[in-house]
Amino acid sequence: MTKTSLRNNGCLTQRRQCPCGDEQCYIRIEGDEEDNTSMEPTVPADPNLIHAAANTSEVASVDTPPYVGQSFRTDDEAQEFYTNFARRNGFAIRRERSKGNPSHPLGVYKRELVCHRAGVSLPRKTAELKRQRNKKSSRCKCEAQMIIKKNVSKGVTRWVVVHFSNVHNHELLDSDEVRHLPAYRNISSVDRERILFFAKAGFTVNLIMRALEMEKGLKPGQLTFTERDLRNFLQASKNINRENEGAELLKACKATKEKNPDFRYEFTLDMNDRLEHIAWSYPDSIRAYKVFGDVVVFDTTYRLYAYDRPFGVWFGVDNYGNTIFFGAVLLQDEKPASFAWALQAFVHLMDEKVPQTIVTDLNMGLREAMMSVLPNTKQAFSTWHIMSKLPSWFSTLLGSRYERFVSEFHRVYALESENDFVHQWGQMINEFGLGSDRHVAILSYHREYWALPFLRGWFFGGLLTTGFALSIKAFFKGFLISQTRLKDFVEQVMVAIDLQNQAGEEATMRQNYQNVQIKTCMPIEEHASSVLTPYAFEVFQKELVSSTQFAVYETQGDTYLVRHHLKTDGGHLVSCIPTNEEIHCSCKEFDFSGIMCRHSLRVLSLKNCFMLPDKYLLIRWRRESSLFPKSSGYKYRSQALRSLASIIIQESSLTKDRFDYVQWHMSKLLTHVRDMPTVDEGASDLEPVSSLDATVDVTPVRSRGRPKKLRAAIDIPKEMQALQEPQALPEMQVLSETRDLSETQALSETQALS
Repeated sequence: MTKTSLRNNGCLTQRRQCPCGDEQCYIRIEGDEEDNTSMEPTVPADPNLIHAAANTSEVASVDTPPYVGQSFRTDDEAQEFYTNFARRNGFAIRRERSKGNPSHPLGVYKRELVCHRAGVSLPRKTAELKRQRNKKSSRCKCEAQMIIKKNVSKGVTRWVVVHFSNVHNHELLDSDEVRHLPAYRNISSVDRERILFFAKAGFTVNLIMRALEMEKGLKPGQLTFTERDLRNFLQASKNINRENEGAELLKACKATKEKNPDFRYEFTLDMNDRLEHIAWSYPDSIRAYKVFGDVVVFDTTYRLYAYDRPFGVWFGVDNYGNTIFFGAVLLQDEKPASFAWALQAFVHLMDEKVPQTIVTDLNMGLREAMMSVLPNTKQAFSTWHIMSKLPSWFSTLLGSRYERFVSEFHRVYALESENDFVHQWGQMINEFGLGSDRHVAILSYHREYWALPFLRGWFFGGLLTTGFALSIKAFFKGFLISQTRLKDFVEQVMVAIDLQNQAGEEATMRQNYQNVQIKTCMPIEEHASSVLTPYAFEVFQKELVSSTQFAVYETQGDTYLVRHHLKTDGGHLVSCIPTNEEIHCSCKEFDFSGIMCRHSLRVLSLKNCFMLPDKYLLIRWRRESSLFPKSSGYKYRSQALRSLASIIIQESSLTKDRFDYVQWHMSKLLTHVRDMPTVDEGASDLEPVSSLDATVDVTPVRSRGRPKKLRAAIDIPKEMQALQEPQALPEMQVLSETRDLSETQALSETQALS
């Protein structure tokens, strides 16, 4: 089998059965052919809704070559862009060298991506020579490459292209030749599912190849894999004993429970004592659910194709905008009774706490189960799953009008009034001639489950129209391959969660280290900044700044009409009762996201309210509700210092003055720290030093005395040698604080006089 046919996440495939119930109707998810794991929603983000920052790469077209200065969100995104460019231009790429490691403040901070023919042929081991045919190496010292480096600025991480060369010393392949390179020979997840389906029906390898070519409308030999790849894939699938794997999975859960008593799992057996359903969760997930289990995403759109079983995962979001894992379930089938068991098992695992809202795929069986098991929980169909179905449903039917239909769909989806939605939805359907379409009928009948006007009164914590595209493939990236066995599944998921928690903890620390920028100088803003997490405060701040663009008209009693100053009609009604500290807006934004809307903030400003009422600073968005740090032990301290060091490196390397200042003080600080005791006598939560962390060694930069530019500005007293004393701050910092205080006092006096 080729290397790429064993690529990550190979054991997962996305469900293709259409909710319309027609067995011949399949959903094709964009990116299937390339196993694209991106699930970004195509709905434009509503600026009124809380959302995670989701910067996109600066170039969208793969026909455009990379350029120095181009940036990407992740190194994987940069590699994917370069891979697509390479494929269009007749070559492949590979990772050559990387710099950095987990002990470095920035982790891996540099990668070199080179042409597949770069370098020289590597000598083979003797054992390999005996069992492999003498195949000539394709490497010819090609120097085409792209180098990317990590850049962290103001808490935002970007990977920037610092060098790019597209000069090759060999001929490039044409489109028919390039697809035969090992890097592009891949059996996608949708093809795997179809192959297993045909194999069950008794098709030979040759017939399977012909059937797939006919389905895709391809000529013979144009698939992304060969007959040999297909045979290897089928052989690997046959090596799995489905009957024994269930028993092995139960043994693995039992062993995990013995190691960690707080690990929880539930299962059922069928009439033959074989594993039917199983659900499990981990201690950290259970603790997180107690705080952030108000809104949950239950993603059941994937299957373990080698075992032909539905697989579901429960996710949520914490107060810093980090994705958190709650639990997983493996079912026998997708019948309503199976989904009902999954929901009951999840609630039981979570100490009977029921979520307020659950976001799911558009699945009729799951909807039926929700109504019977959790009748008081609001169910909504996820926007990103609905949008992913639109191409399969309407692109062929509408042809050139499809793009306009999608644009109109987005507009109608985001309307504020239910009546406006019903009216304009009908107009849109008639305009495009879709009145008799069965998929439109499904959307129309279930509009209360997905259309934004019908959902605004329910709490979603920003999980509907955000960049919170929960892809199980993306979550398990790097852990699951096509040969992953069920008995290893629980442990592999736990590894994925641990790394996700580490990333979440680092992101939390980075946010906390960033200085909060006050934009309005309003007391209500300063109050919110001291209570809300930076993630939640950023959204609140946008609402507060936007509120200054609105005019307020008193109507009757304690009700006000709030309207944008450039508009002459419309607006939102805000009722404000100061005695009860009650305020309600017709936009229902607070009910929807848990963040006060701009209309209410405008009225509070008019009422001379200098602090938000406590009830409008939700516990789930406060700093005090943070999952991290979980302890003050070695691992936490190590991670905290690495995050701080990363920010110091970024900030101090901007100018030579900053560098000299930080270098001198860090050298002095290190000397002082080394004189301190190495045993924390008062700590009871010391954690053992891992072999990885034990290798961390910080070497001071030795310089000859104090930097010259700092000698005149800073006169370090003897107390600097004993940093315990607070008065030992550098004069530069004291002067800066004094100047800031004077400016603040002057501003206050000016405001008082006015």
